[in-house]
Amino acid sequence: MNKSSAYPRTRSHESMLKRFTVILLLKTALLLATAVPVAAAEGSNNGRVEWFGGAPTDQWVYGAEVYMWGADIGGETTSGAPVDVDFNDLFADLELGFMGTLAAARDKWTLFGDFIYLDVEDDDRGTIDIGGTLTNAKINVELRGFISTLGGAYSFLDTGTTRLNLVAGARYLWLKADVDLDIGPVSGDGSDSDHVWDGVVGLRGKTDLNEKWYLTYFADVGTGDSDLTWQALAAISYRFEKLDAVFGYRYLEWVFDDGDMLNFDELDLSGPFAGIKVRF
Repeated sequence: MNKSSAYPRTRSHESMLKRFTVILLLKTALLLATAVPVAAAEGSNNGRVEWFGGAPTDQWVYGAEVYMWGADIGGETTSGAPVDVDFNDLFADLELGFMGTLAAARDKWTLFGDFIYLDVEDDDRGTIDIGGTLTNAKINVELRGFISTLGGAYSFLDTGTTRLNLVAGARYLWLKADVDLDIGPVSGDGSDSDHVWDGVVGLRGKTDLNEKWYLTYFADVGTGDSDLTWQALAAISYRFEKLDAVFGYRYLEWVFDDGDMLNFDELDLSGPFAGIKVRF
């Protein structure tokens, strides 16, 4: 699953391109947020109940979003070798994946939880040269991960078309790797897991384009057990009668201190996502 070679410990051009794409998406969303005139979406909410700052003052509103994230897994090990697992490999080897968000809101306040769980398995078969003799070898690697971002948000700006929320909370990352190795008559296995907690702060925004279409955009940054963690998201949504369809792009990254997390110096997940959002 890991494609590695002896590269120097520098950020790849691919990683820089991913970050540039995220920044460009966020800038575009913010530009549209300021460019859309108030009249274009005046009354577009039509009393619509929403979380993240759009809930009534006298009752709690609950919502959920379920989505599939076409994430590439990237990063760098402590040896300087890059890690690169693209979505095609991930989708082919995905045993179990769940990605979703739960939220509860009242007035300008929102409590939320964002959850991701992945179970990916890959194996390689081949031969290796041991003392001039070719020997059959097989290695099986299973990587499981759970990511949650828990926090609260406060809506501090509402222009009628654009709403901005200040977000604060904590991000949890848990990873476990199981390895089975068979080389000729010799076999062995190993397992290791680790986790980190980080505090995060950020901004989440929403801009109505018209009665049906709207943008959402979100970015946060934090630190704690890891040296740095940050994420950015930009999406466009379409309102149906009882649910919203959501399409967007997300980038999520950690930078660790001397491979504290399973020999990783850096780990990132990035890619497009699609899902549905419901209120109840």
